[in-house]
Amino acid sequence: MLGGYMGKILEVDLTSRKTTITEIDPELAKLFIGGKGYGAKILWDRVPAKTPPLSPDNLLILMTGPLTGTLAPSSGRFSVITKSPETGIFTDGHVGGYFGQKLKTAGFDGIIINGASEEPVYLHIKDESCEILDASNLWCKTVFEVDEILKKKYPKSSCGVIGPAGEKLVKFACISFDIGRQAGRCGPGAVMGSKNLKAIVVEPGDKRPSYAHPDRFKKLVKDLNRSLHTHPNRIKRHVLGTLVCIWEGIDGGTLPIKNYSGIAWPQIISLVPEKLWEENIWAGTTTCYACPVACTKLSVLKSGEYKGKKLEAPEYEPVAVFGPNCLIDSYEWVTYAHILCNDLGIDAISAGNAAGFAMECYEKGLIKPEIDLKFGNGKALIEFIKLIAYREGIGDLFANGVRIAADEIGKNSKRYAIHVKGLELPGVDPRASYGMALAFATADRGGCHQRVWVARAELYGKLKRFSTEGRAEFVKYNQDERAACFSTDLCDFMPFSEEDFANLLTYCTGLEFTPEEYVHAGERIWNLTRMLAVREGISRKDDTLAPRCMEEPIPAGPAKGQYISQETLDTMLNEYYNLREWDRNGIPTEKKLKELKLECKDI
Repeated sequence: MLGGYMGKILEVDLTSRKTTITEIDPELAKLFIGGKGYGAKILWDRVPAKTPPLSPDNLLILMTGPLTGTLAPSSGRFSVITKSPETGIFTDGHVGGYFGQKLKTAGFDGIIINGASEEPVYLHIKDESCEILDASNLWCKTVFEVDEILKKKYPKSSCGVIGPAGEKLVKFACISFDIGRQAGRCGPGAVMGSKNLKAIVVEPGDKRPSYAHPDRFKKLVKDLNRSLHTHPNRIKRHVLGTLVCIWEGIDGGTLPIKNYSGIAWPQIISLVPEKLWEENIWAGTTTCYACPVACTKLSVLKSGEYKGKKLEAPEYEPVAVFGPNCLIDSYEWVTYAHILCNDLGIDAISAGNAAGFAMECYEKGLIKPEIDLKFGNGKALIEFIKLIAYREGIGDLFANGVRIAADEIGKNSKRYAIHVKGLELPGVDPRASYGMALAFATADRGGCHQRVWVARAELYGKLKRFSTEGRAEFVKYNQDERAACFSTDLCDFMPFSEEDFANLLTYCTGLEFTPEEYVHAGERIWNLTRMLAVREGISRKDDTLAPRCMEEPIPAGPAKGQYISQETLDTMLNEYYNLREWDRNGIPTEKKLKELKLECKDI
C-alpha cells in the first residue's frame, strides 16, 4: 500500500441506506494526488453534465490528501468537492481543524455521499465503519446547538454540521466543521441539506498513515518546522491572523468599500486588527492539527445571543465584506455577523457581499425590504443574515446569491451585483489589482481568492502595479501549483517551495515526484476542473467581471482612477489562454488534454 493513504474510501448511498468501501487507485493517486484533484476526478467520472446540483444524483465528496494526518506541518486539512447549486459548476472547499486527521484515524481517505434520505439523518463514522442514524431531533437546530449535542454523545469526535440555511437550501449555505471551520463557498451545505443529511460525525480511531521513507520524511518535517519558527509570514499570521491583510488592503486600495464602489472611507482605521485588542473582543488564539502558525483568533462578544462565549472569529474576508463593504466600522458588529453565519450555516463571504448589494439596492430604491438596510446599520445586517438563513421576507430574494437576485430585481441592478460565474467576490476590489482581476475571471469555481493571491505580489513590487505585464504567467503558474497543494492537502499558508512539496509527497507516499512533476500534476487538475466547467457551458464569455469593475474607475484611495477595461481583460485572457494552450474561447485543446493524460472528450 502507498504511504500516506489509508487506502479506503467510504461510500454512502442515502437512498438505499447502504455503505460500501472502495480502494484508492494508485494510478489516480499519482495523477491527481488526493484532496481536490482526486475529488474532481470522481466528480468528472460519476456526475454527468447537466445533473441538477440539488438532485440526489449529485455527489458530496470529502477527500483528504496523502499528507493529511501526517507529521507534516498544517496537515489537518481536507477538501469538500461537489457541483455547486449557486454556480452550477465544480466547487471545492478546503477545511482545517481536526476532522480530516480524525477521518484518517478512523481508517478512511475520504467519503462519497450519494442519493438522498427521506428523513433527516446523520452519519456516525468509527473504526472503518459507518452508521446512518436518525437526526429528526437535530433538524431545525443551529450548528452550535447540534455540535454541542453530538459532542456530548461522542466526546472526542469531530462533527460537520449544516444549519438552518442548509436545510432551507440557501444556495451559499456552508458546512461547519467543529463550529469554526467552514466548507463555505458555493453552497455545499445546500447539497448536504438536499440529501436530508444534518451532520457527519467522525470518532478518532487508532489508524495512522505510514511513510514510504520514514527517516527522510521525519527529517524533512523537522527542517521545515525549524524554518517556519522564524519565518516572517508565520510570525505575522500568528500575531494578527489573516487580519494582517487589512493593512495590506489599506495600503493597496484593494478593500471593497460600499459594495465595491470604492469611495473614500476613513473609518477603515477602526477595523485594523489592533482594534480587536482595544475593544476587548480578542480572547486568544487557536490552531489546527499539526500547525505551527496558529493563525485563528478567538473572540468574545459583549452582547447578543453569543455574549460571553469564546468563539472562532473574525477572519479577514468576513471583516472586509461586512466592514468597509457595508460601511460598518465596529468589530463588535462585524464579529457578530461572522459568528452568526457560522451558527446558521451561511458562507460569510457571500453573505457580506449580498448585504452590500442589498444595501445599495435599498439606497437606490430598487427594493423595499422590511428592515432598514442602510449602509452602516449593524443591527439591520444581523437581521438580514437571519432572514437569508430562514428564507424569510427579503432574505428569500437574496438566498440564491446576488446573480439570481439581480435577475429578479431588474432595474439595472446587475451593475451592482459583484460576482464571477455566480460566485460573489471576496474582500478584494479587482480594479485595484490587475492580477486579482485575471485570477477572479479564470478561477475554476467562480470569484474565488484562494487560487492565487496576486495583490501582495503587486503591493510589494514583485509585479508592476496597474499593468498587464507578467500577470498571465504569474496567475497560471500559481493556479497550477496551488491546485497541487490543495490536493496534498496542506494549508495554503505554508511557505514551502515546490521542492519541499515534491519531497514530502515522495518520502511519504513512495510515489516519485520532482518539483516539475508536482506542478504538472496541479496543471492536470486545473485543466480537469476547467473541463468540468466547459461541459456545463462555461467559456470565454464567462471569464469576465461585474460591469462596475469594468466600467467605473475607483473614485478614491491608492488605486484612484483604476478599472479593468474590456481591452485590458482581453489582453490578459489572450496571453493566459495561450500559455495554457487553450483555444480562444478558453477551452483546453485536445493536444493539451492528451499531454496531461486527461480523457475529457465526452462533454
